[in-house]
Amino acid sequence: MPYLREQQSGKIFNISSISGYAGNFPGWGVYCSTKFAVAGFTEALAEEVKAFGIHATVVYPGYFRTDFLAKDSVKIPQNPIPVYEAARSSEQAHLDEINGNQPNDPVKATEALIRLSREQNPPVHFLLGIETNEFLNKKFKAMTKDAENWKELTESTAL
Repeated sequence: MPYLREQQSGKIFNISSISGYAGNFPGWGVYCSTKFAVAGFTEALAEEVKAFGIHATVVYPGYFRTDFLAKDSVKIPQNPIPVYEAARSSEQAHLDEINGNQPNDPVKATEALIRLSREQNPPVHFLLGIETNEFLNKKFKAMTKDAENWKELTESTAL
């Protein structure tokens, strides 16, 4: 950071995950929460370094065809609690159905990030992958619905 401040320019890319934006993945709470932290950190960092001509971007990749979901890579609970059916089902779906069938190419992701790094004003938030806009829109709708349904109680705190 001292080097970037001194040169009054630079770009920082922090890799989160679409699950760092939409945490609706039962069984993956720890993963989602760490990725949400990366997003929040990057948003704050972007504001802190803006005056120095530095840009910070949080990247939200979707599913990319890597070994990330391979059984040798992912650790699931050794002693799962059976009543958490949705979590166990989600874990198995990721390991058995999604793994090897991810719709995005990591080489193309690299190319996209290199292209983004050449932009003069990259975004603070960058979705990466063909299904990420669907996650974005689903969360927008859910949050908007909650805000509208609870508006009266939300605003009941006014003096």
